[in-house]
Amino acid sequence: MADDGGGILSQDEIDLLTKSLLGGGGAAAAAPAAAAAPPAAVENTAEAARPFFKIICEQASSVVTTVLSRTVDFQLQWLVAGENSVVPPELASQSLRMDVDIKKDVIGKMSFAMSKQEVATLSDLMLMGSGHTDYSEDHKDAICEIINQITGSCITVMDSQIHVLLDFGQASVHDFGGADDFKSGAVATVLVKVEEFPDQKILIILDETLLSGIRKKTSSKSSLGMDTNLASLGLGSGPVPAGMPSGDVSMGGGGGGVPLAAPPAFTPHMGGGAFGSTGNKALDLLMDIEMPIVIELGRAQMSLKRILELGPGAIVEMDRLAGEPVDILINGKVVARGEVVVVDENFGVRILSLVSPEERLKLLR
Repeated sequence: MADDGGGILSQDEIDLLTKSLLGGGGAAAAAPAAAAAPPAAVENTAEAARPFFKIICEQASSVVTTVLSRTVDFQLQWLVAGENSVVPPELASQSLRMDVDIKKDVIGKMSFAMSKQEVATLSDLMLMGSGHTDYSEDHKDAICEIINQITGSCITVMDSQIHVLLDFGQASVHDFGGADDFKSGAVATVLVKVEEFPDQKILIILDETLLSGIRKKTSSKSSLGMDTNLASLGLGSGPVPAGMPSGDVSMGGGGGGVPLAAPPAFTPHMGGGAFGSTGNKALDLLMDIEMPIVIELGRAQMSLKRILELGPGAIVEMDRLAGEPVDILINGKVVARGEVVVVDENFGVRILSLVSPEERLKLLR
């Protein structure tokens, strides 16, 4: 039956269809099937940064939970290339962007975008408030302190888990312009769940330079790790030596040796060093890090002329009265106050009080 253009199949077409249904279509039947195959999926270039984003979310959950003294969970929802990202409705207006410059193994910029209301909630909870407050300019310092603590906690974990050593700069705050703030790179949509508060969505953005650096670094590390494993087994990238079975790895010639066992999987040490476990795996990774502690008796400002006149026996008057507590600084930040004591002929400091987050923010200004 001829096809007159009205959609009626010819006899040859009916025979071909019948053969394909019975499995006897051969090469002819394979052609329509090949033509109907779906096109190859477009590669999501952001996927290379998924381990990076996972660490950021895990550390953010741990750090913010500790800072706010309530359960906070950062859940990674979607990860796409910047040009394919969609800005959540709650971030379309009245939102802020916290930028962090990253250097060392990779270079670029990471940004956190969140609504001003979410900034106000997190900042007020950090300052021992109820969290139910309107946004004000004072909240910028608090959210920057939270971001700085998150990025600071990621340094050791990034090095140990994905073998990338990073140097995070201090966070800075800007107005968020939506999709205009990024045209490429990688964008992660993260759901933030704060105990007793409605869930909110934020964005974590990596610029194209940072994403490219992470992609190159992780791919080179993976290749290096594979080459190292092959070398440890006595195998190179060349052909399998004669006499060795292709499906077995063994020691000795002629394939008669004892098969080598696969190397044990590496398990990071989470014991918290000499201090034992704290119960927080992320915090345990930091327990062996040494940090400088400085005891500050006081400060004074003097003219250059007065400084040049100093000599043996000169007295420099400090801005602190006798008997006042001294400041205890860790990594340049005041964390506590105490009094000077003598222990076995050595000076020591007895801690009298810890600095509250609110006082710490005032010292940062």
